Amino acid sequence: MTVVTERRSALRLRDFRLLIAGQFLSMITYGAYLAVLSWYAYQLTGSPGASGLVLGAAAVSEVTTLLLGGALADRWDRRSMMVVADAGRLVAVGALAVITAAGHTDLMVLTVCASLVSLFDGLFYPALGGIVPATVPAELIGSANATLGFVRSVSAIAGPALGGAVYASAGMATVLALTAFAFLVALGTALALRPLPREGPQVPSRPLRDIGEGARYVLSVPLLVSIPVAAVALLLSEGPTQTLLPRLVEEHFGGGAGTLSLLTTAYGAGAAAGALLYARLMPRRRRAVIVYTLWTTAHILCAAMALTTWLPGAVALAAVRGMCGGLGFALWETLLMHVVAPDKLSRVYSVNLFGTKALMPVGFALGGWLGAYLPAATVIACGQLAGAALMASLLLVRRIRAVQ
Repeated sequence: MTVVTERRSALRLRDFRLLIAGQFLSMITYGAYLAVLSWYAYQLTGSPGASGLVLGAAAVSEVTTLLLGGALADRWDRRSMMVVADAGRLVAVGALAVITAAGHTDLMVLTVCASLVSLFDGLFYPALGGIVPATVPAELIGSANATLGFVRSVSAIAGPALGGAVYASAGMATVLALTAFAFLVALGTALALRPLPREGPQVPSRPLRDIGEGARYVLSVPLLVSIPVAAVALLLSEGPTQTLLPRLVEEHFGGGAGTLSLLTTAYGAGAAAGALLYARLMPRRRRAVIVYTLWTTAHILCAAMALTTWLPGAVALAAVRGMCGGLGFALWETLLMHVVAPDKLSRVYSVNLFGTKALMPVGFALGGWLGAYLPAATVIACGQLAGAALMASLLLVRRIRAVQ
């Protein structure tokens, strides 16, 4: 199955093929690394708190550099930013692989290395978000985002499966070595990209000023004002859902890790199908309305999934929810690239990611607290319906509905 037809495919362009090849491999192996990181921390110490320490330190590290990464990527060469970030992640993961293979890893070493990887994540993702429209012509931006969305969704399924299999058969050092190798490949493909022209006026980079300018720009564009609303919606919906889904699986379906994996795989497969569907449909009008309608629907479907006790129905709802999310996300990224000024695109991406990642730990804590007093299904369903209400409220804003 092809992602798009040859006439409309961004994959026919050399630089985009290089970009996707490097990202596909690194996304899969990085997903493998993330899937087993908390388990490895637990095995090292025997303490569940160790997993929280490592994941929490990594999350804080990424949030610390996200806004800076957006400011630098808009002023410097985004290709060079990706090279620096991939090199940093390669060194951090490679060093951890060597230390682990030698049997000298402890909780402090693991926390420091994981935090360094995430620091470079914060520099990498804004540059990646801004580089896509520089590698393809405007008419192929939709195709590029559909392909990238498909790759992300497949990686979200394949990465954890690979991580679990390799960890069980060959250990953490091998998982880390594979991840380091993938970062090396991604570094090579980034270096092979043609140098990109710089966007916007050539002014000296002043990170704090540039971050403030990016935040003001977000608040000045009608479509972008929805970013903080979406961040709160995710706090209320996805934080509690991710926290309490294992308990829901146990209470409603009498299942364990296998059932949980079935639901998450169904969601990932649906998201991949949504990206493929976007490549076929490529809507050109009322795109903001379509995005928020899809995301509202996805929240409602997740609430329904939480309330059902019939496993096949829950799997089907998870798949359709994933399709709505994948289609909406590919359309959202394309819309950003058409609406946002090129010299501010990375900063907009960084603000978008910052809001989600900074608030998500609050959502995890909220879900855990509410879950101590209420059934998991109630907390998840109410959170998802609150998210749906916030998404639907954006459809009431005339200036947002007017965005084509």
